[in-house]
Formats: sequence, structure tokens, C-alpha cells
Amino acid sequence: MRNGISIPALVRFAWRMLTQSYTYRFVRFMRNIWRERLTRPGQYVVAAAVTSIIAGSLPEVMAGSYTFSAFISLVLLSLTISILARPKGRIVRQVADRCVAGATVPVRITVTNTNARDLSDLSAFEFRLPATLSLQGEPLFIPRLRPGETHSFEYPLATSRRGSYLLPGPTLLSSFPFGLTQARRFEPAPHRLVVYPAFRQLTQLDVPVGQRYQPGGIVLTSNVGESMEFVGTREYQAGDRLRDLHPRSWARVGFPVVRQYQEEFLTRVALFVDTFIPPRTGRPLAPADDLLEANLSMAAAITDYLARQEYIVDLFAAGPELYYFQAGRSLGLFENVMDILACIERCPRDPLEVVGPRFNDELRQVSTVIVLLLDWEPRRQNFVRAIQRLGVQVKTIVVSDTRQQADVDAAGPFSRVVTPAQVRAGIETL
Repeated sequence: MRNGISIPALVRFAWRMLTQSYTYRFVRFMRNIWRERLTRPGQYVVAAAVTSIIAGSLPEVMAGSYTFSAFISLVLLSLTISILARPKGRIVRQVADRCVAGATVPVRITVTNTNARDLSDLSAFEFRLPATLSLQGEPLFIPRLRPGETHSFEYPLATSRRGSYLLPGPTLLSSFPFGLTQARRFEPAPHRLVVYPAFRQLTQLDVPVGQRYQPGGIVLTSNVGESMEFVGTREYQAGDRLRDLHPRSWARVGFPVVRQYQEEFLTRVALFVDTFIPPRTGRPLAPADDLLEANLSMAAAITDYLARQEYIVDLFAAGPELYYFQAGRSLGLFENVMDILACIERCPRDPLEVVGPRFNDELRQVSTVIVLLLDWEPRRQNFVRAIQRLGVQVKTIVVSDTRQQADVDAAGPFSRVVTPAQVRAGIETL
């Protein structure tokens, strides 16, 4: 015995885990055979064969045993022929790279017959998708595909939850000869599908706008088609760039004159997303995952609005580390920010003590901070006050089913409480 645990107990635990693992693998194996090897009529035949076992167990009903043998023999014969005559051809799957949770994405699978003979009872489908994705409907079959011909199968792909998913690849199917079993040929074609948090577009976002000088100005923000602000001319001095010479002013005053520029002051907005949900007690509450999903949906809606307004956006996600990404015009695409929001997970412990000081260090050039919190307890109140003491404008949004608007009024005029139900219903103004 070591640390209060006996060796036999460890052996029993290991054996139980091993048994459960093999059981799970067997069940998954049988489920894959049921879905991928049997057509709908084949599933009915197998179900009828299992039912006939009950009839065969009765002495007065001898036909049940013969029925079971006939059904199983037919299915096994069909499976053997289909395996020996597996379909061959070129198969290509087309699907979007990104979508919003809850949306239905079309999946197009194109099959080309590259054989010298016809392909009969042909279909294409995609199996073994992640649990939150589902290809709607059953495989669609065509009776014949002649050599050199191409046919496309389209299916709706339903997405129920945000995340980053890997689609394994399409499968070429044939139900020849009896339509009971499916010969299959898998085509590995990994494809990454990123599902954004579901959100409704904001029509108005009340943001306390401020402007701060950005070292590097427009060059930093990479704004195509803009330049530094022209403020006037002055006499040429040694070291000035020759391309800044202003010929008309030089001709008018009789000595070299150069253009004078000034770096612009820009509005730079930081979006801080909280991912920690403090323990809650009291009346029946929404699940913690619902709170996190609502918070990320709000972040997605705000990011979409800021991208349409062409702000420079700094995204900060408070997890075990402070995740930071800057996007604004050509610095980064809107899709990149949404990719991050799609993959953020709930933080198991409060990260503010670790990431708070580092976040404050990043606010030197930030004009406004939009803070999305999952509670309004003292630690988060102090976090908001620390940002305000730096002279940065703050808009506070608390996603909670326990807090009231009066609780956050002390955070300033730009503060609001929203519930997960309101987020799901859709918020247009914020």
C-alpha cells in the first residue's frame, strides 16, 4: 500500500478503465458499421433478422430460425460483393472555411468517373464529423455514372456550437448490387471549418471616443490610400527630404520650401473579454457555458461593428494567459479576430490577478476600452477603476443573470447589464 491506495485497488481500477475503453471502441465500431456500411433498407433487413430471433426461440414457430438465416445470408452476400467491387473515381469536397454558429453551410461533393466502365448506384457522403456538426439527410444515390461523367451531391451541414473543427474527408459510396449495403472508398481531405459565435449585427454602439497620438501614425495602422496630415510649409533645412520640396512655394518666395506634415491622432479601441465565471449561488441560474457563449456573442457583435467603422481594434482575451491580437484595416482581418473568439475556452480560475497588470501596460496608446465581464464583484470593479485612472475611456458591459443595472451604474455612464436571454434574442443597440 502506498499513500493509502492498495495495489489490488489500483489493478481493479486499471482493469475497469481498460474494459470501459474496449467497450466504448466496440460500440463506436458497431455504430460506424451501422451508419456507413448499411443503407436504410439494409438496416431494416438487419432489424428484421434480429426480430426473427425472438420468433425462432419459440418451438411452435420454426420459420423464425430460417428467416434469420435468410436475412443475414442476404446481407453478408451483398456486403461481400460490394467490398470486392469498391467504386473508384475522383472525389472533391467543397465547403466554406468559416460560418456562424447555428448556420447551415452547403457541402458540395463532386464525383468524376475515371473508370472505363459505368458506376452503378453511386453516392457520396461525409461521415465521422465532430459531434456538434451534422450532415443533414441520408446519402443521395444516382442509378448510373458513365465513364468521364461528373455529378455533384449537395448536403446541408448544420453547425450548433462555435469552435474550430477538422472535417476528415468525403466518402464515395455504392449500394450495388442489392441496395442493402454500401461499398465505400474514403478520400482523406482534411479541411478546417471555423464556426464563429452566433451574433446579431449592432446598428448602434455608444462608445466613449477619445484620441491619442500613435507613434508611427498612419504608417503604424497601414491605412491604404491615406497619408499624414499636411499642415503647411516652412523654409528648407539641412537634412530635410528632397521629395518634400514644394516647387510652387519655392518659386513664389525665392528660396527652398518644404512641406510640413503632422502625424495623425487616431481612435484605437481595445476589447477586453472575460472568460472566468465566479461561483454563483441563489435562485436558479443560467448554465455557466451559456454565460460564456453570450459574452463571446457580444464580443463578436462589437467586433463586427468596429470593423465596419474602420477602427483600430485590439482584442484582449483573459484566459490563463493574456491573449492579444491587433486588427485594423490592413493590420489584420476581421476574420482573424473572429477566429480567436471561436476558439476561446472558459478559464478555470480567475485570471485578473495575473493578466490585469499586463493589460494595463498595453493601454499606453489605447483611446477607449470596451470591457466585457461575466460578473461585477469587487475584483472586477477594481479592474475597471484601474483602467479609468490611466485616463482611458471605458465602456463596461456585464453579461449576468444576477446583476441589475443599478449595480454597475457606479462604473460610469457607459455601463450596461445584459442577460444571456437578451443576447440570444438579439441586441441591436448597445
